[in-house]
This record gives sequence, C-alpha cells and structure tokens, in this order.
Amino acid sequence: MRIGANIPTRNCIDLDYPFRECIASLLPVCDVVSVCDGQSTDGTQEAIREWMTREPKLSLCVYEWPDPKGKPDFYVNWINYGRQHVQADFQFQMDADEVLSELSYPYVEWVKKKEATDRFSVCMNRLNFWRDHRHLIPHGQCCGHEVVRIAPVNLWLASDGYDPRGEEAAGMALKLGIDIYHYGFLRRREAFFKKEKLLQGYFFDTYDARLERAEKESGNWMESAGVTGWENQLLDFTGPHPVAARAWLNERGYDA
Repeated sequence: MRIGANIPTRNCIDLDYPFRECIASLLPVCDVVSVCDGQSTDGTQEAIREWMTREPKLSLCVYEWPDPKGKPDFYVNWINYGRQHVQADFQFQMDADEVLSELSYPYVEWVKKKEATDRFSVCMNRLNFWRDHRHLIPHGQCCGHEVVRIAPVNLWLASDGYDPRGEEAAGMALKLGIDIYHYGFLRRREAFFKKEKLLQGYFFDTYDARLERAEKESGNWMESAGVTGWENQLLDFTGPHPVAARAWLNERGYDA
C-alpha cells in the first residue's frame, strides 16, 4: 500500500518549528509527504514550494486560515482537511514540531507491506521533551504520549487528544513500537512564548498566567517554580535522538 504523511504548517520559521526536520524524517519511508499550510506569512510556504522543485515526493495544499478564537476544534479540523489531500491509501499524521525516529522505519515498512484494503491503525509512542533533550514530561500530563497517527486515509484522526470522531481509528489501533519525538517545548525561548500566546488564543481565547510569570524570569523558563506542578517528576531520557533532529537541537544549545 501507499502511505502518505500529513503535516500542518503555519509560520513555522517565525515560531521556530523543526518543520524541515519533520519532513526530512518522513521522506525516506513515506511514498508522499503532503504539507497543509495555513496561509503562512513568514516564508514557510515559499520554503516548501522551493523544496518541492527538488523533491518529487513533497506536495502542498493551502488551508484558508480561519483565525480561530477560543475554538478547540480548529486544529483537528485543519489536520482532517489536510488528510483529504493525501494521495495514498494510509495517512501518517505528524505535527510540525515532531520528528520520526529512523529506528522506527522498519515498523512503517511493515505497514506499507499490508494490503490497501486492510483496516487497522497504529498507536505510536510520543516522547514529549521538557526542560532539555534528556527529560520527558510524565505520562498523563500536558501532552498525550500514546497517539494514533497512522490510519486509512478515509478515517478521521484526532491528533493527540480524545475526540469521539476519532473512536473508529482508536479502536483498531496496533502498537508497533514507532517513536515520534515532540520538540515543541525546546524551541527558542522567544518563539515559544510567541507561539504559546497564539495557540492558547486559538484554543481558549486566553493565556496561562503561569506562563506569563515564567516569561519574565531569566534562565530556563521550564524550571520556574509553579509552572507545571510535576517538574520534579520528569522522566529521564538516555536514548539517541533522530538523526534528522540533531542539528536543530545543537543549534538551540542541546548537545545531541
């Protein structure tokens, strides 16, 4: 079967997303990589279009940006719009601040050997990094760590949260050992707070007072007291990072 990636992007250069690294990690194992750009204004869309001239697997669709305010459904609506433009039998949904480990490629290849008519999905391990590249958010806090991201392209997906529309895909999920690395909290400080203000506005039309306080402090904002309540429960990470992500991490001060 053919498997196609589905990646939403919007102003990824300005907001310091590892979107190039995300795409690069998927190209070796996906038949097509489809980017759904939300009308970026910072050169992200132009960078993807230029890349398309050199990479035949890469394609682009444009999502008319709704400028959401306090609308939690905006993100799943966006990724499922992108899903409809994936020219493949199965989709592999990734966020633009996630990178696929090359150690997981054999499992994706296993999926590609299945028949296009087979009905199953795949639940992945999502490693959510916090404080630095050697610590993870505790399971059950902040971000989903088991996420259904591969499924038939005609099935609705719910990203990393629960949504009743995603129950069919979640109910047929296999666990194959695929790891995706979520680096959203490790982006450059200024870009993180800029992104978070936008994102919380889109979802909730508000901004977390704890982050507002942390932004004013010097040093690593993720070590600020009272930001999470679980900062003393972080999980150690000692494994290798995806090859595609290492330069991005090094440029941000993490010795990967």
